Amino acid sequence: MNVKNSFMKKKWMSVLTVVVMGTLLFTACKQKEEVAPSKGQQADDASARNELDRAQDDIESVYNSEQYAGNQRASAVVLPCGSVTLNTNNFTINYNGVNCGSRVLGGSISVTLVSGTKFSDVNARLKIVFNNYKVHYNASGEEIVYNGTTYITNLTGGTLASLFTTTPGTVAHKTRGVLTLTYDTTGTGGSTFSRTWNLFRKKTFTSNGTATGISLKFEGDTTIAADTYLPGTYAKVSEYGTDVDNRKFIHTIPTDFVWSNCGTTYSGPYILKTGRVEHTAFSDAGDYKYQFTATAGYRTDGTNNILDQSCASNGYLINWSATLVSTGNKFVDYSVFQQY
Repeated sequence: MNVKNSFMKKKWMSVLTVVVMGTLLFTACKQKEEVAPSKGQQADDASARNELDRAQDDIESVYNSEQYAGNQRASAVVLPCGSVTLNTNNFTINYNGVNCGSRVLGGSISVTLVSGTKFSDVNARLKIVFNNYKVHYNASGEEIVYNGTTYITNLTGGTLASLFTTTPGTVAHKTRGVLTLTYDTTGTGGSTFSRTWNLFRKKTFTSNGTATGISLKFEGDTTIAADTYLPGTYAKVSEYGTDVDNRKFIHTIPTDFVWSNCGTTYSGPYILKTGRVEHTAFSDAGDYKYQFTATAGYRTDGTNNILDQSCASNGYLINWSATLVSTGNKFVDYSVFQQY
């Protein structure tokens, strides 16, 4: 097998940096618009992560809505795709084969308040159950199906809407869970396989009490001890599990992703200024180490990629490498710029 070609085929895996959209900062007061998927989508690791976070966007849009926070059950929460059923402090998002651009979505996501009287309480917790939540790509016929349970805990209490005031504040949400992802990478429906992902994420929304002082921080939220899952110690882990190629992987976020308001009003725009995600996996024999990094806060002048970390930032510097463990020699090592 050509190891380099295999590595390059999966180079787009782990594009975690597009997971959290800046629009999450104001979903409490603004409907999130559907972003058209890229051409030629496939059921790979990058798509799986992107789709998971699109689903998370839907969930957050509902529990940050006025209808949910205020128990206004007579009015509906509008999503780009899918419909919402509200029941007291619980809700279900039904997709039921809805056509969503170049994708068809199926199944449902059920959200239940299992701790606290309302989600704005300190340490209130939501149980999120993925019930055959399916993403089908029309162009390729490939599919990803999600099942399993995650939990979101409101560590600080409060709502995102409360940050749009003259009072400084912080709202922090922690996510834990285990999901089974079932792939059809053939587009025929006749050949599927499953992988398991473990999630350890934290989002912190902060306001200094001014219209331009709202920011979002996204970070990995656990540590994996030395040589317990992969060789080495891993801090600030956001996910670990097995990828499409059935290799163990770990994602760390050594530099927190931070979106800041670069506008003059609450509506932004919110610009991703800093952040770095690292993907690490090893071959089955442990002789090759594969790494992917995406560092935010760059801009390009057409010739040079410049680490800016200001409101002028507009992309990531992405690096892929593959190393022969026994010698430390890299046989793949290159970088590209990718615009947000």
